[in-house]
Amino acid sequence: MEVVKWQYRNPYHDKSSERKRLFVFGPHTVTITQHPTEHIDLHRNTGFIVWDGAYILAKFVHERLNLAGKSCLELGAGSALVSVIAYLCGAASVVATDMLQYLPAIRANVEQNLSAASTATQRPPVHVCELLWGSSIEAADVVFGSEILYLADQHDALLATLTQAMHAQSTAYFVYKERNLGEHAFAENAIRRGFAVKELGSTFIDEEFRNERYHLLRISKEGM
Repeated sequence: MEVVKWQYRNPYHDKSSERKRLFVFGPHTVTITQHPTEHIDLHRNTGFIVWDGAYILAKFVHERLNLAGKSCLELGAGSALVSVIAYLCGAASVVATDMLQYLPAIRANVEQNLSAASTATQRPPVHVCELLWGSSIEAADVVFGSEILYLADQHDALLATLTQAMHAQSTAYFVYKERNLGEHAFAENAIRRGFAVKELGSTFIDEEFRNERYHLLRISKEGM
């Protein structure tokens, strides 16, 4: 019998409305609990569902990065899909951060997907904590951010945190969708502050989304 390849999208059903969403990354099956009953727009309750950009970044992490022995930090973790995949891909440690209102949901998603893996590998569990941009946090080897650039008035605060969150050898990966809300200004601002920013090509983005306006940035302190 022919094996049907798992796909993220279903043209007949909006999965963002599901309470439970299942994702397949190679041998890993991840279940994320969403809270779609909340009123969700770009200014409210954004962390209660899985945005497409989070899946795109998680798929990139799974297929393209070697995280063995690396410390990882996710900014604006939301549903924690990226943090969960980073841990399953062998990261030595993972910190998932967001605003206070999202932390219980993040902890629940981490627990339901990683409790067995943490015990089996004897690695510390994913650490979940509040982080308001503009604040400092311990630097990590790899920093992730998905769909967090749509509020241009928050870019300065985000860059202030990113400056603290990265050491000289760190790399950050950000995915965003171009919504004409000033997202592109983030890269320009980062370069002015001395970061090195490179947009990775469309081949690094999951094939289901290559014809859409998604961008994947690689950021380092190379110029600082």
